[in-house]
Amino acid sequence: MAQKRMKNLWLFNEKRIAILRELVGCDATPGCDLRACLKIKKTLLSYHLSVLRERGIVEESKEGRSKYYRISRGKLPFIRKVVAVVE
Repeated sequence: MAQKRMKNLWLFNEKRIAILRELVGCDATPGCDLRACLKIKKTLLSYHLSVLRERGIVEESKEGRSKYYRISRGKLPFIRKVVAVVE
């Protein structure tokens, strides 16, 4: 039972919520824009984005040298609820 309650505990991290808040209203956002908006180091942003990608929450695409991030289509309703609860 305790394991089930802790299933999404990984999500409740201040930086991850901030990233998701930025991505909720966007189709695709470049990593450099996320970094500038959130004012965090590139390595820290990369770490949190990798956690979100591993969980299937965020998708990454590449155009030239830029990486773009967006919330996975199937996860958008869940993430909208999470962001609304946290705000």
